[in-house]
Amino acid sequence: MSTMKTKRFVATTVFVAIVLLQSFVPFLGSLPLGAFVIGASVTIVPMTAVLAGILLGPRSGLVVGLFWGMTSWIRNLMHPGTIGSLIFSNPVTALVPRLMVGLLAGYVAGLVLKKTRLPWWGFFLLGAFGALLNTALVILSTTVAFKLFPVSGMGIPHAHLFAWLVGILGFNSGFEMIANGLLVLLIGRVLLAKLPNLRPE
Repeated sequence: MSTMKTKRFVATTVFVAIVLLQSFVPFLGSLPLGAFVIGASVTIVPMTAVLAGILLGPRSGLVVGLFWGMTSWIRNLMHPGTIGSLIFSNPVTALVPRLMVGLLAGYVAGLVLKKTRLPWWGFFLLGAFGALLNTALVILSTTVAFKLFPVSGMGIPHAHLFAWLVGILGFNSGFEMIANGLLVLLIGRVLLAKLPNLRPE
């Protein structure tokens, strides 16, 4: 294994460790905003997958997204009885959106970085895009899953399911886009400037 590949592997492992901490340690992976907006809670794990994609490339972003999805799936399997556990106990819903966040962020950043430096607003847009993509794919995959395998209870409607999911999952989406965009902007610019280029050619 070349020196560059070794450094990229180590850096990817660090991002995976961060995702694991964010997934299992309270307040590292989410920002409760109940004191400001009732019922709001912002997930900031997307920014870790996005940062991995920007700094290390789409493959590393994919790996970090995979571990994010796996921890979400396992955690919700172990704690049934909530709407969240019902949604994310589906491996497609838990895995696919998270895989795509890291992969697409890395791919888009790579297209830009081949031609020029990533502008400051590019960091913000990639972070916001990662949060929006995660929410959108969770809503779509959950709608399909609940239509194919109808569920009852917990207030889940049979009619207008998509609108209901947009209502409960989309509520936090705006807050998550802003938070993840700002975090990727603040952290990503510093890391990209200070760390050696570990993206694959």
